[in-house]
Parts: sequence; structure tokens; C-alpha cells
Amino acid sequence: MYRVVELGHVISAPFAGEILAHLGFEVIKVEPIQGDPSRRDDVMGDSMFVFNNRGKKSIAMDLKSNKGKEVFLKLIKESHVLIENLSPYTMEKLGFDEKTLFSVNPNLVYCSIKGYPKGKYENLPAFGTIIESISGIMDANGKARLPASITDMNTSTYCVITILHALLMRKPGHYRVNIVQADAVWLGYYLIAYEEFGKVFEGGKDELPFWAPYELFRSREGEEFYLAVNDDPKFSRLCKLLGLEELLKDERFRTNSDRVKNRKELHELLQDKFTKMKLDDIVNLLSKNDIPVAKMNKLQEVVNAGFIEWEKRYNSNTIIPKLPLPGSLDNKKEPSLGENTVEILGELGYNEEEIKIMIKENVIR
Repeated sequence: MYRVVELGHVISAPFAGEILAHLGFEVIKVEPIQGDPSRRDDVMGDSMFVFNNRGKKSIAMDLKSNKGKEVFLKLIKESHVLIENLSPYTMEKLGFDEKTLFSVNPNLVYCSIKGYPKGKYENLPAFGTIIESISGIMDANGKARLPASITDMNTSTYCVITILHALLMRKPGHYRVNIVQADAVWLGYYLIAYEEFGKVFEGGKDELPFWAPYELFRSREGEEFYLAVNDDPKFSRLCKLLGLEELLKDERFRTNSDRVKNRKELHELLQDKFTKMKLDDIVNLLSKNDIPVAKMNKLQEVVNAGFIEWEKRYNSNTIIPKLPLPGSLDNKKEPSLGENTVEILGELGYNEEEIKIMIKENVIR
């Protein structure tokens, strides 16, 4: 089994470690004596920590102490992977520079998650929402932040891909994944469209800016549903199904480009028809005729949704969406702070008396 040392906090490194734990890696979470700050929050409770840390082991120690440094390097020697998302140069300040780490373990796959590439921008604040602001994602999203911690979690996924690549290709070394770069990749074809055609798509709306009708509508009951028409054949079928054949002869709606330019007028004409129809009738009619449509579920309705795979939180009735990967974290517990410290130290060769001394000196918890 591959052993991963996760030296991180809050989201990006912990979620990368969580993905690897889900895939069957042994993940040892190295925490400061006071613990990962996401263990407790006066609004979120422990929900963030639970989601990102199930199935891991926890060792809590003071990495600024000489004994703590010694333990950490022994752990690195006996591991395959290191993930960290500390501030720039924190690893070096702790004495864990590349030369030291690879002298201890030449075969180490070491992946750092940072906000920005090395150079003039590397010390900018790397909070996910700050990076959404500077990367253009927030502007593209209508000046709204992304929900949850999507920016960080996206970068975590690239971190895991990098690690799997390094292990598969047998290429140990120090890799770096930058959050701002992961955000820029999301904007890939938007940026190409701007560079080549000068087009900037307005965000922050339910409508997709380059296809129409591709947006939310309301049924007779006032229920919202999403209609996604991305080509002329679908638009033709839609009009015929709704008894709106006259729209096919209307120059305002002849092509998708025309429909995008005249979206407001088209929306009103379609909405007038949908206002007279029940939601179930709309969804059934359009689905049977290969026109993409779906009811818009509220967050409260997604819990227990039959189309999502769920796992249970350890010793609880709380359900958690399963990662879409092989393996499982079903009923796996998140570690209590320092839960595995003594066990791991024993595996590293420390005897009972040495461990007692480290506890007394507050090197470990």
C-alpha cells in the first residue's frame, strides 16, 4: 500500500488526501498540536473537516521543535508521497527543503499546492475566493463567488492526477500545482473566444450566453426547469411539439446566433406557452423527444436524491455524497486529533519512554 503524508490544512491538500484515501492509499495527516483549523468552526461546525478527512490517520506534533522535525523526516523516509499546501517557503523555513527531503527519500513524490507560480506573484493571498477574483472566474460568473470551495477542490484533483502520473511513470520529484492556473483552465474556451473574436460572455445568469433557448423557465405551478437547446434540429422539434411552428419562420430565430441576439423575445414567447403547462407534462413531452430538460432542484431537495450515490458518516445517520471514484469511504471515521500519533511513532521505531518524553515536552499530542 502506498503511504501518503498530508501536511496541509483546510481544503486543497486535505481534499487531495481524501481522494487518495478513497482510492485505498494510507493517508497520514500531520497536524499542528492545536489541530487543523477546519476541525471547528462557529458556523460550519465540523462539516468541512468531516468531508475532507474521512479514512485518514492523524499525527499531531510541533514541527518547529527539533524532535518534531526528526519524527517528520523519519515519516517521510517510510512514505511514498508528500502533499502540502502551506504558505510559500514555509517548508524551507521548517527545514524541509527539497535537498533535505530527497536526501531522506530519493523516491519521494512530492506535490505542493500553491496559489500562484513562483516569482513576483507568489506571495499574493491564496484564499480560494481571492483567486477567483484575480483569475477572472468571478467576473465570468457575474461577480459571484463559486459555491462551496470549488476552486480549491478543483486544484486538489489536479494534485492527485499529478501524483498518480508520477507513481505510474516512476518519476519521483517535486511537483507544483497552482490554484490560479486551475481557475484559468476553466476559462479556456472563453479566453480563446476573447482573443480570436473579441467576445466577452456575460456571466452570473442562468442562461448560457452562446446558445438559446438555454435557460430556466417556469411551469404553470411556478416550478422552475432548465431547457437546453443547443442546435437548430432541437429548436425545430421544440417549436413543433409546443405548437409554435410560426417561430421557425421568424427571422429573429432562424439560427442559433439569431436566437441568442433575440433571447429576451424568444424567452417571453416560450414562457407564455409553458405557463399553461404542468411541469410533469413539460418534462415528459420534451424528454421523450430528445430535448434536454430537467427540473431545477433546490439544495434541500438534493439530499436523498435517487440519482446521487451516498455514503454514511461514521456512527451517524448523516449522508455524504460519494466521490465518483473506485473505492469507498462509507462509514469511515475522520480521525480525532493525534489519534494515531503513538501508533505511528511506534512504527517509526520510537519506544514507550521516548514517546512519553515527547508528550511531556509538548512535541506531540
